[in-house]
Amino acid sequence: MKKFFISAGEPSGDAHAARLIRAIKLLDSEIEFIGIGGARMAEAGMTSLFPLSEMSVVGIWEVAKKFNFFIHVLNECKSILNCEKIDAFIPVDYPGFNLKLASAAKKANIPVLYYIAPQLWAWGKNRAAKLQKNVDLLLTVFPFEQDFFRQYGINTQFVGHPLLDHIELQKQFADYNSRDNTIAVFPGSRLQEIHKHSNLISASINLLSEQLPDYKIEIACSESIPKQAYSLFAETQNVELSYDAHNLMSRAKAGIVKTGTSNLEAALSGLPITMFYKTSNITYWIGKVLVKSDYISIVNILQKRFAVKEFIQHEAKPTLIVNDIINIVGNQDRYTSIQNSYLEIKKMLGNKGAAENAAKAIMNYLDDSK
Repeated sequence: MKKFFISAGEPSGDAHAARLIRAIKLLDSEIEFIGIGGARMAEAGMTSLFPLSEMSVVGIWEVAKKFNFFIHVLNECKSILNCEKIDAFIPVDYPGFNLKLASAAKKANIPVLYYIAPQLWAWGKNRAAKLQKNVDLLLTVFPFEQDFFRQYGINTQFVGHPLLDHIELQKQFADYNSRDNTIAVFPGSRLQEIHKHSNLISASINLLSEQLPDYKIEIACSESIPKQAYSLFAETQNVELSYDAHNLMSRAKAGIVKTGTSNLEAALSGLPITMFYKTSNITYWIGKVLVKSDYISIVNILQKRFAVKEFIQHEAKPTLIVNDIINIVGNQDRYTSIQNSYLEIKKMLGNKGAAENAAKAIMNYLDDSK
C-alpha cells in the first residue's frame, strides 16, 4: 500500500487538499494519507498529525511568537519522512513551512509534488532556487504561473483553479438589480484575524448602519471559530451572522473583504468589494520590503490594475472603507465595471477540474518515474 504525506496549513488549503485527496483516491483507493490538515482533509481520509488551528498563523511576527511550536512540528514531520516509507510528499500552498518540509523530503529521496504554487511572483524570486532544487513537479492554479516558474527550470504544469470546482462559483453573476440590499463583511477565517480586525469591523458596521440604513449587514462566519468571537460585530440591530459564504457572496450587493482567497471567491461570485487588511506593524514593514507586487488583492494582481480598492494597515480606516462601499452601491457604472473585470478573471482561469487534473498529474509523474 502506498502512503502519501500531505501538508496544508490554512483553511483554504484544507479545502483544496481535501478535494485532491478524494481525486487521488478515485485513481487508487488503496493510498493512505497522513500529514497536516483540518477537518475537511480528515473527512477525505487523511490521518492528521497536528491540528490546523495551531498551524494557521499569518504574519512574520506572529509566526515568530510560535517558533518553538513550529520547530517541534517540523522535527516530528522530518522524523516521519525519514523513518517511514513515504511514497510522495504533497505540499499544498503554505510555502514558509512546506518548503522546509520539501527540502527534508528531497533529502530522503521522496518525490515532492507541490500543489498550488508559492507566489514567488509577489514575494520576489529568492525562493526560486530552493523550489527548483526541492520540487519534482509544481502544479499551478493561475495560467501565467506556468511560464514564470518554467523560466527557473522548474517542472511546472497548470491544472486550473480549485475554486472553479465549487458549483456556486460556476453560476452566472446576479446583476445590481437582482441582488439584496445587503453588505457582506468577511473579517477573516482565522481567530487571529478576527481579533485583529474586530475594532475596524465594528466601527465600519456602525458607520454603515448610519449611512445606509436601508441595508442589512451580514458577517461571514467560519464554523471552526467559536461563535462568541463574532459577538462584538453583532451588537448593531441590523447585523446577522452567515455560515454560507458563497451564498452570501452570490446575493449581497457589495462586500468588505479581508485580503486572501476570499477576494477571488468574491470575484467568481460577481460581488463588488472593497479590500482591507491589518497586521502587526513589524509584519507590515517587513512585508513592505519583501513583497514585490504593486497590488495585494489577487483581483488586482490578475487585472494588473486597481479593479477594487485596497485599504491596508494605516489606510484601513472605517470612514475610507465605508465611503468606498457607498460609492460602489451608489454608482452603477462603477458596479458594472467591477463585475466586467471579474468576468475577465473567470475567463482567464479556464475550466473546472483542478483537483482531478492535479491528481492525474501526480499519479502520472509517479508512474513515469518508477
